[in-house]
This record gives sequence, structure tokens and C-alpha cells, in this order.
Amino acid sequence: MNKYLFCIFLFIGGGFVSCKQTNSDVELLEQVERCVEVYPDSAMQLLNLLQYPEKLRGKESADYALLLTQALDKNYLDSLQSDSLIKIAVDYYKGSGDYVKAGKSYYYYGKIMVVKGKVSEAMEAFLKALTFLKEMKEYKLQGLIFEHIGYLNLGQGMHEQSIDNYRKSIHYYELAGDSIGEVYGCRNVARGHYASQDYDSAYWYANRGLLLLSDTTNQVRSSLFQLLGLIVKDEGKYSQAIDYFISAIESNKNVNDGLRYYLSLGCAYMDIGQFALAERCFEHCKNVNDVFISSGAYNYLYLLKKKESNYEQALSYKELSDSILNIVRNNELSSQLLALQKKYEADRLIMENSQIRLEKENQAYFYSVIMLIISGVSFWLIKKYKKKNLRNIEALRRNERILEEYACRITGLELEGEQEREAKKEVIGKLNRKILELTSENKRIRDNSCVEALFVLGELKEGKLIVENMKMSERQSIFDFLDLVYANFVSRIKTDFELTKGDLLLAALIKLGFSSKQLMIVFDCEMKSVYKSKQRLKSHLKLEKEDSLEEMIAFY
Repeated sequence: MNKYLFCIFLFIGGGFVSCKQTNSDVELLEQVERCVEVYPDSAMQLLNLLQYPEKLRGKESADYALLLTQALDKNYLDSLQSDSLIKIAVDYYKGSGDYVKAGKSYYYYGKIMVVKGKVSEAMEAFLKALTFLKEMKEYKLQGLIFEHIGYLNLGQGMHEQSIDNYRKSIHYYELAGDSIGEVYGCRNVARGHYASQDYDSAYWYANRGLLLLSDTTNQVRSSLFQLLGLIVKDEGKYSQAIDYFISAIESNKNVNDGLRYYLSLGCAYMDIGQFALAERCFEHCKNVNDVFISSGAYNYLYLLKKKESNYEQALSYKELSDSILNIVRNNELSSQLLALQKKYEADRLIMENSQIRLEKENQAYFYSVIMLIISGVSFWLIKKYKKKNLRNIEALRRNERILEEYACRITGLELEGEQEREAKKEVIGKLNRKILELTSENKRIRDNSCVEALFVLGELKEGKLIVENMKMSERQSIFDFLDLVYANFVSRIKTDFELTKGDLLLAALIKLGFSSKQLMIVFDCEMKSVYKSKQRLKSHLKLEKEDSLEEMIAFY
């Protein structure tokens, strides 16, 4: 009786302690929710106080997943590499009736999909977030979502849609009273208009952003000056562009951004023939830690020396630029390979641990059964010993045989487990070797395909090469590059439609973002001829008059 009372006391005490711990976790999560927007570093410290977050269930688990993702993102930590954490929040809140948290969950899920390069899934997540927040007054969050949708549309070459998204983000930032958000929205709209070559609208929105910006030390001020400089430079107003670039450099506080402004200033000087000033700007950027800026500086020095007819030094600068880019590509491939190896090693350890745990559980259950049998048999033998001694001896022998069979089965199970582990190790080794082979092959393909194609495309965009003078190998390099980057775009469209070589090249250049003006230069013809070529291509692609050729090719 006393034993039963002791067990009941332990059960009630354990439940009381568990409830107390749960209540403290809920209070801690509420504190994090109150401060994560304004003090993300404090929120991160509070979340680290949770001793057993893996034991949280239901709403508390979803709250923890969402708050941890927010805190990591706002502290600029590595939070957007895996979607397993935020999926917990998405799966819970989408049917919970809490529309604000559901919208936030889908917003962060969309950001993760952007990092993973899954554009369609990211767009779907952002649109679902807007659906949940439609009747809510989370204006700043809605502004952020429209801003990210604009980034996606701009990346797909859909300039008008991106501009509309950025304008909506400005509207919601105004409702939220976020003046800095409005400034960034104006800059985004200006960039959209600049990408579509609507320079007047781009200039107006960039100036509006400067007028809204009261803080002269804010970093966005420099980027607005740079954007204004690019706009007037494209209009041929080089002196005004140089003034804007100098203003961007003077108001800049970030070292890397300042280097980008020096590159823009150097390009302006180079365009007007002031090679000494241009070279000084490029020299300022060539020996920096940022490999992309350093590579860009060497590339501009290559173009500068080529204009000065100093071909020997131009080639040396070109080799330096290409070598830096090759180092970056090799580092990226190495990091990807290392990540895959770590993943397979982690999977292998998980499998081995699961196998060991399963074997231990089976052994524990099996030995428990054996102990129960032995205890039962022993009790029965003791009870019947005096009456049936001979029968007891036979039963004992029978039980000993059973024990031997069980021991043999245990040995067999252990051997089978060892053989399975060895087989899995062999499979993992083969997979690792295959990864190395495929990685090496991908590097060789990229090196052979991308370099020549990028050089030819650069020559086409700069007007140094026209289609009539292109070699078959140069055309084929562009087609191979498109197949590599856009999932066999050329091969698929050539198979699905009957296109001439000229039509195929025109579709490829449109896919790569060449404007009508650039096509006019590339094909060395008038705008009317470009228009007729596009109409002919539309008919070959079986499009109606009201269908957009550029949109069809962009999403093909």
C-alpha cells in the first residue's frame, strides 16, 4: 500500500513540475514576441534560455519556430538556409485562425525559397501571406512583402509588374509611418523605371527619395546619388553624372559600397576620354577584399587599356580579372561539395545511430522476454519440484534448448546488422565518388561553355560585334550557354517549334534581356526590321497578336 502511495505522489509531483516548466516557457516566448522587432539581439538571448525547445508542442512549438527565424534574420545570422524550422510555423498557423502569424510565417518561408532559387514557390508563399494579411493592419509587413514580390518580378524581367509592386510597398510604408521604407520604395521604383529605360520617371522617383530622406547619414542616400548618376550618364550628361557619383562617394559610410561608386565614376571618366582619372578610380578598387569589386576593377582596366591601344597590359588585366572569377567559382564549388559531404556524413551517422538504437531496443525487449520466461519457468519448477522431479528435469532441458536457440537468433541479428552497416558504408562511398565526378564534369562544362558565351554577349551588347559577322561557333556558344543556364531552353524551343537560325538567335537574345534598341544594333538594321522579325517569330511560336513575345519567352 505504501508503495502505491509513493508512486502516486511521484506522478502528481512530476506533473506539477512539468506544468510549471511549460508556463515559464510560454511567458518567455511572450517576452521574445514583444521585443523581437525592436531588440532582436535581446530576443535571441531570451530564446537561448529555453533549455528543451524540442519538447515544445502545438502553439508553443510554432511560436518558437517563427520567433527564432525572425531573430536569426534580424540579427543577420544564417537563418535562411533550411526551411525545416519555419515549416513548423507554416503548418500550424495556416489553419489556426491567427492571420498575422500565418502571414509572417509565409513571408519568411518565401524569403527562404528566394535564397534556394525557387522563384515560383517564393512567389506563391508571398501571395499566400498577402491573402492572410488582407484585412489586417500589419502595414509594414505588407510593404515588405510587396517589396520582395517586386524583386522577384524585376529579376524575371517583368519591369511593369515590379514597378507596380514597389508602388504598393510605398503605399503601405506610408500607412505604417515608416519614412525610411518609403525612401527604399522610391529607390526601387526608380530602379524599375531605369531598367525599362524610362529615365524621366526614374529621375523623378530618385529625387523624391532624396526629399523624403531627412537623415543625411543614411546609406540609401549614396545609392540614390549613384542611381541619379547612372540615369543622367545614359542620357549623355556626363558632367552631371560625375557630380552625382562624387556626391555618392562623399556621403557614403560603407567601404564596399564606396568602391562600387568609384567604379561608376571611373566608367564615366572613361566614356568622356579622361583615361587618367578613370584609371585612378579603378586602381583604387583593384586590391580590395571583395573579389567581385576587384575583378570588376581589373576588367574595367582591361577595357581602358584596350581603348589606349596598350594591348599587352590590357591582356594582363583581363587575365587577372578572369583568374579572380575562377577562384570564386572554385571556392563556390568546393563549398557546395563540402556541404554535400557533410550532409551525407550526417545522414550516415543518423542511420547508424538509428540502427544501433533499434538493435538495443530489440535486445532489451528480447532479454526482458527471456527474463520473464526464466522467472516463470523457475517459479513453476520450484512449485512442482517435489511432485514431478523427472518432468521438471525434462522441462529444464527443454528450456535450455530454447535459450540456446534464442542466443543463436541474437547472434544472427547482430551479424545481419553488421552486414547492413557495411553495405550502407559502401553505397555512401560510391555516392561520394559520383559526386566528385559530377562536380568535376560540371566545372569543365561551365569553364568551356560560359567563358566564350559571356565574351560574345559582352561584344554584342557593346556593339563591337553584329550578327552578320558572327561565327557558327560563337552562335553555338550562346545556345549552349542558354541550355546550361535556363534548363535546355534552346533545345526545347527548337524541338517544339519550327524556327530558322535567325529566329532561334532572336529568341535567345530576347531571353537574355536584349532590348529593341540593342537588337537593332546587333542585327545592324532599322527598328522596323526588328519589329518585323519579332512578328515573324511570334507567328512561328504560334502566338496571337495580343500575346506578349517577351513574356512567352521569359516563362517558356
